[in-house]
Amino acid sequence: MLLTGVRLGEMCGIRWSDIDFSKKVVHIVRARLYHKEFGVYEKAPKTKTSIRDIPLPDSLINDLIKYQKWFRLADSDFDNNLDKYYIAVNIYREPISKSKVNAWLKSFEIENGFKKISCHGLRHTYCSLLLSQNVPIQTVSKYLGHSDSTITLKVYSHFMPDTQEKVVNALNNITQTGS
Repeated sequence: MLLTGVRLGEMCGIRWSDIDFSKKVVHIVRARLYHKEFGVYEKAPKTKTSIRDIPLPDSLINDLIKYQKWFRLADSDFDNNLDKYYIAVNIYREPISKSKVNAWLKSFEIENGFKKISCHGLRHTYCSLLLSQNVPIQTVSKYLGHSDSTITLKVYSHFMPDTQEKVVNALNNITQTGS
């Protein structure tokens, strides 16, 4: 979630068939959710723009390739059943719930002495990291699945590097060469 910015329900809904290793993207096409009255169900992501492709860094691609090997140990026909398996699973390769992911993250943080952060906090961190690297707000908004970049601006503008210095430098460059 840290390297994709996906919502927790979206992450629980990712199947192996949603990973395009050649293009290095994950297709976000569903969310896997829980309702106390009806149990686990799948639905389209939060909004129309939440159906999206998110680029995957090489390090995550490499980890996913290693993770695939674990699936192949239990299913020799795994490559023909990519739509059968979710990415977020337990040791029996069964899909896990959002609450299990939250519990795992909490345990991982405690065991490794990390500061507490929620799964949604990982989404915020993803956005913050992209903005701090001067990725355009429209691009970040698209990968977060926001319907409009103003949503992203409202929530994350304090993470954007100070642009006043850039404006002054640009104007200085223009006036120095033109004067």
